[in-house]
Amino acid sequence: MSYRILKSVRALAALLPMLALAQPLAAQSEGRNRDDSWEWSAGAGLWYTDGALKGFLGSRGYGTTANPSRLAPAVALRVGYNVTEHWGFSIGTSGAKSSGIKYLTPFAAVAYTFNLNARFSPFLTLGTQVTRITGENSRKTHPTWGSHLGVGFRSMLSPNFALRVDGRMGIEHYADLPGAKTAYNSIATIGFSYFSAGRRPPPAGMAYAPCPACPQQRVRVDTVWRTSPPAPVLPPIVIRDTLEIEGINFDFDSSALTPESHWVLDRMALELLKPEWANTRWEIAGHTSSIGTDEWNMGLSQRRAESVRAYLVSRGIANDRLTAKGYGELFPKYPNDSEGRNWRNRRVEMRRQK
Repeated sequence: MSYRILKSVRALAALLPMLALAQPLAAQSEGRNRDDSWEWSAGAGLWYTDGALKGFLGSRGYGTTANPSRLAPAVALRVGYNVTEHWGFSIGTSGAKSSGIKYLTPFAAVAYTFNLNARFSPFLTLGTQVTRITGENSRKTHPTWGSHLGVGFRSMLSPNFALRVDGRMGIEHYADLPGAKTAYNSIATIGFSYFSAGRRPPPAGMAYAPCPACPQQRVRVDTVWRTSPPAPVLPPIVIRDTLEIEGINFDFDSSALTPESHWVLDRMALELLKPEWANTRWEIAGHTSSIGTDEWNMGLSQRRAESVRAYLVSRGIANDRLTAKGYGELFPKYPNDSEGRNWRNRRVEMRRQK
């Protein structure tokens, strides 16, 4: 038993140099954000049957021969969800057939990826599996429990399409086996992965700050001269029936207001509190560019509109004077390019209701 475990650990350890060499490549981000993405994978390869299990299957007439082959052609299907650039989970199944014996192995796993957003991303998996074995004359057996360790890598061929190579070593307990009950079956596959949904990065060179960085000036604090940025110079706010609030910014794929946005909304609140606007009601409309799905953009624009509304209410505007409405990408103000990345369409507007 201990010898088999050591042999399995040695086989996995042989792959560690590959992971070490892959670290510099994995650290080179592709500039793509695959967090919150679904990964659909399919592959083909080889199944390897443990020697003790192979002998048992041959002696019990599972195969077409008393000495069935250890190797069998195999296929694998998997769907996974990448929670972050490092952690994810997946479920799937693999199947193989040789010498009249069929192997069907459903599995579930947790995966750690070194950098999912890199062009080359090694990963490790740990999970559970159960192999159902069907032989001649409807003979069947399966383990009472099973687990597995895995290792592999992805190599991105396009922003959403990757070559995937992985190997999985199972550790399964078969009550029917004579002697040692543990079998170490393995599978190695090569195939492809497709990433759907997921967050996408902002276009290169896009700035979210409301204005370019202002030159710093030196100020005297006690007896020490320190460098401090001057207060930002913001354009005046002129209230009208439909108003795009310039200077309202959010982090990418976030509804949290940036500190620069607070300065703008503070001044907006002061204007709305003036007597000439005291009895007016307003709709706060959120808009996005066309990056991402329609459903996601609709929800994101709604959350951003609600963030603006909540901030204005916190500054003294009556709660019943403001409503928040997200319109997603339905009403672009500027043409989107081929990837929908016109950042100017990410905006917040105020519309007078009465």
